[in-house]
Amino acid sequence: MKNDIDSILDALFSGGKLNVGSGTKSRAAKDAEDFLNSIEKTNADMQSSLNRQISDLDKLTSDAQRSMDEMRRLLDAEGLTGTPETEAPKAETAEKKPKAKGAEEPPQDPAQSFREAREATGRTVIGQDAFLDSLFTAFRRPSVTGRENGKPAAVVVISGKEGTGRHSALAASAAALCKEGVLKNGEVTNIDLSRYPNAEDGKLLTQDLFSALHSENDIVLFENFEQCHKSLLPMVAALCETGVLKLTSRYALQKGMLIDVGTALVPDAVSEISVNGKYLVFLTSQKDSAFTDAFGAAFLSSVTDFCRTAEFTRASLLKIGEAALDALNDRTKAKLNYTFTFGEDASAFLADKFSRRDGVESMARLTERCFRLLSEEKLRRAEKDGEKTVSGTLGVKDGVLAFTFPDFAVTVEEEKKQAADPRAAEEVKSELNEIIGLSEVKDYVLSLEQNYIIQRLREARGMKADVPTMHMIFTGNPGTGKTTIARLVSRYLKAMGVLSGGQLIEVTRADLVGKYVGHTAPLTQQVIRSALGGVLFIDEAYSLYRGADDSFGLEAIDTIVKGMEDHREDLIVILAGYTKEMEAFLTANSGLRSRFPNIIEFPDYTAEELLAITKLTAKKKGYTIDETCETPLLQYYEKRQATDARTAGNGRLVRNLVEDAILNQSRRLTGGDVTRLTEAELAALLSEDFDLSEG
Repeated sequence: MKNDIDSILDALFSGGKLNVGSGTKSRAAKDAEDFLNSIEKTNADMQSSLNRQISDLDKLTSDAQRSMDEMRRLLDAEGLTGTPETEAPKAETAEKKPKAKGAEEPPQDPAQSFREAREATGRTVIGQDAFLDSLFTAFRRPSVTGRENGKPAAVVVISGKEGTGRHSALAASAAALCKEGVLKNGEVTNIDLSRYPNAEDGKLLTQDLFSALHSENDIVLFENFEQCHKSLLPMVAALCETGVLKLTSRYALQKGMLIDVGTALVPDAVSEISVNGKYLVFLTSQKDSAFTDAFGAAFLSSVTDFCRTAEFTRASLLKIGEAALDALNDRTKAKLNYTFTFGEDASAFLADKFSRRDGVESMARLTERCFRLLSEEKLRRAEKDGEKTVSGTLGVKDGVLAFTFPDFAVTVEEEKKQAADPRAAEEVKSELNEIIGLSEVKDYVLSLEQNYIIQRLREARGMKADVPTMHMIFTGNPGTGKTTIARLVSRYLKAMGVLSGGQLIEVTRADLVGKYVGHTAPLTQQVIRSALGGVLFIDEAYSLYRGADDSFGLEAIDTIVKGMEDHREDLIVILAGYTKEMEAFLTANSGLRSRFPNIIEFPDYTAEELLAITKLTAKKKGYTIDETCETPLLQYYEKRQATDARTAGNGRLVRNLVEDAILNQSRRLTGGDVTRLTEAELAALLSEDFDLSEG
């Protein structure tokens, strides 16, 4: 047998052929075939084992690399190592002298980085020295005391009255720490807990927590915990106390988003959310005891630092005003070649614009208006001024800021808030009253003004104004007046001074969702920009969500939600659609329900209401309906509304019926001498003109 195998192998490996006849194979051939098969199987087993070993090795290498990176990070934080050569050097903040040949750059002292970041922040954040000291202590704490494995870098509570610069101070501190290399990213991820007022918003909060804690930003800011549903606060508390939030539902990661998959079995299911060493910051104007009431005593033990802003003194406000004008001067010189000097009267003018509600933001709006007006002047004078620098002064004249330059002057009158227009409001009310039916809908629209009047009165008296969210969902069958009411709402809010434009932009899915990757967000943003100052009306809004795999639709929804947040003061979004489909839509995306608290149901019209609408429609077209038509029309509407209200009922049914009756009347009247027709005959719609068949 050995000789047979040897001869066969010699033939194979020498390029010869193994010839086997069509009859029964020889014993040698069979043995050779079995031998070759065993070799192939052995090779396959060896390859499979090798692949497993390579995979295990890759995993061990990856784990080792992560351990080395973490050890290097900890050593760097303690100042025990220099910056690795493989890392990108930090951006230099100041001009450095050339290094002598062979000289080595000394390692950056972590304490020095914090000192420089603190000094840089203090140059822009004025009047909050004690607060900044405590805040930077909070950020430095992990580098001194060490990071507890798996837990937040620190849990910080920032408290203080509104208008004391809490947000701006945190943002400036984060940017400075990033510039010094202490933080990887200088941005702050914000989670507004007021978005989760209902117990069923837990899924949305879970998704937002996952996104925030897996972002590149080192700081996650929580605010408005007072407006969050109490049953959801333990989720946030768990992250602070243990660093981990155990998930009670089954989630999967799809395209970077955490998706609730229900009971479905999915590979690599996400069972918990880790804090990933982030700084968790809470912002409030409440007393510290409010945290105990909301989160429990265990939460307070996890708080590492309490930092409180102070109320601005007059001297601080003057310095802030001066700093704002200095920044404006730098900007106008760099961009427009306009430079100016100013005195104490100008900085005092800005200081007087400080308000408890807006804080320093009111100053920022005023300086921005200064820049826009100077920019307009530059456009008019570009050819005359050329590239030369034009110098002038800034002072206060007749109660407003005034720029004086050699050849021109610019007076900066403040932009006034949109004023209410009582006459326009009364016109809308009159049109609203003419609408037949929809009593509950009309009552809701009229109630908007009542609340807005009170909130403006509170604002005028220096009290906190809480203008409620006006985003709405209109549910009901077609033809129930949803679009008509939306147009009146937009005009009504404009007349009340809530909206600056009052236009209605009506869109569907086709206007928002792109046809290729990267197209949807810009398309949706363009639509949002066109609606600013008015109402964005999305008809058949449920079509935006076609399941978890509809990435384009989800992108459109996310873009709309972001637009609502970014333009909350000058944009109203109304979603419209069938009642059943809209309910399913809200269930599929729990975050939408909290963002659209105003759900208005448009009921189907009764037969009597449709008859009244028929008479009104005909009247507006210059026709009258004969009394003999009323009973047949009532009977017809009762039958059609019972069967076709969803597809062809309500206002659409009336419109089509009246238009057909007018055509039928024309055919009837042209059968005789039209020159002898009276105006009454030309206007009258008779029973024979109405096609009341149910087909």
